[in-house]
Amino acid sequence: METRKSKRSVRLALVLSAAVAGTALVGWGGLAAWQAYTQNAGNAFTTGSIGHTNQVSGKTLVCQSTTAESTSCDVIVTAANMGSNWGGATGKVTITSTASLPSTFTLSTPAAPTGPLCSDLTLLVTGADGSQYVDQATGITSIAGVPLKSDATAPSITWQQNDSNLFTFVVGPNNPTYEDDQNAPTETCTFSVLFTQAA
Repeated sequence: METRKSKRSVRLALVLSAAVAGTALVGWGGLAAWQAYTQNAGNAFTTGSIGHTNQVSGKTLVCQSTTAESTSCDVIVTAANMGSNWGGATGKVTITSTASLPSTFTLSTPAAPTGPLCSDLTLLVTGADGSQYVDQATGITSIAGVPLKSDATAPSITWQQNDSNLFTFVVGPNNPTYEDDQNAPTETCTFSVLFTQAA
């Protein structure tokens, strides 16, 4: 009886061992159908860059763009100690796209010009591409998102990497308003210029 039990235990152990081994073979692919594979790895996404430089003519600072509107670069045009026969002031700034993406630029004033002298002054902004962007002949007022062109071989509002343009700002007297303004000696005019790049 012991022998029979012992033989039965051995047979049961062999059957269980065979079942476990068979499962392992099927799971491993030993008894599975033939297989072939291809894999497409490395599917990835990256964004391009956006940025530009701002350099005022005659200045050494090359101002780098940031994501903050308040980035301070050099003054483009200014005048002090102006008299009644003041003839105006000119300043120039070069904007160069460093973006890897095609982009667009606009010119604006982030806030309204301040000071009563602004109504006695004129503002003209032109580009090396031959375009006239701002012509305020009766006082300096807000500028709202004027599209700017690149000074490429074929000027375009779509700027490519390394495209640039030289913008000339001319501020002059709004005569006869300026020379007739008896309050002008105590007045001021201040405004900021914002170059906005988008891609």
